[in-house]
Amino acid sequence: MGRQEVVSNVPMDFREQVELALRNYGDLPPLPMSEGLSEIEQHLATPDRVAFALGWVVANAIVGARYADSAIDALPVFHPENGWDRFLLTRRVTSALFQEEPADSFGLIMLSGEDAPRITHGNGETRLALGGALREDPEHALADILTLFPSFGLPEQDLGMYWEERQQRYPMLYNVVTELILEHPGVVVAREIFVDDQPVDGAYHPLYLHGVALHPRMVYDFFLVQFGDRAAFFRLHGGQSIYETDRGGWATVRKQLSEEGNPDDVKRRLLGWLRIVGAPQPDTVD
Repeated sequence: MGRQEVVSNVPMDFREQVELALRNYGDLPPLPMSEGLSEIEQHLATPDRVAFALGWVVANAIVGARYADSAIDALPVFHPENGWDRFLLTRRVTSALFQEEPADSFGLIMLSGEDAPRITHGNGETRLALGGALREDPEHALADILTLFPSFGLPEQDLGMYWEERQQRYPMLYNVVTELILEHPGVVVAREIFVDDQPVDGAYHPLYLHGVALHPRMVYDFFLVQFGDRAAFFRLHGGQSIYETDRGGWATVRKQLSEEGNPDDVKRRLLGWLRIVGAPQPDTVD
């Protein structure tokens, strides 16, 4: 199947996203991982909360520029000792064609250390420190970021797993969840999701209940968005979504995110699923 040309989705409001990160995260108390944190606080733990927010802005710019034309993804990583401390820049989870590549083949975005966030080589050596640069001149920082990631192109083979749908929609969905994180501190988003086939605390994993994973494994083709004790899951192409109902069960939606006309409508749905603004609408779309 031939590939259609896709225009890169580099966000045009990069400066606004940087300013929002600094404004909403700059005065938050530190939240490094420690034994005394509650379960909810552990979900938010990170070496540097401002770097966490700015890291999402940087990751979003890379995905917007290079997912569609080069399959490069930015995978947020939760380290059991450090919390959210890095992004893997990788193609390994984009397609089985890249499964032999190192997980950090395009480097890392580190959220710790001097002048974080920092784009690094796989060994942690800094390529571009961005903490000060993003504050001083976001547009220049964006140009420097994208210089590090020219288009690598795509193989002629089909990348599988609804690639054309992901190619079109995933950068938009990534931008939406980035804005959710920036606008509502306390929102976290995962792309590495372990699904067990045994109950945990008396409940089965929603992705197991809905047949996404029937055996214990890590799932990479869903977003998990979480705020407090609320969570929702949706595929990278927006074609399957699962949210928690008011009765404590899990439901699939009637109208998929892939059917929404614009990113604002997608964001509105996510805000309702997480009960941040509004609520699900099971009688109509949910």
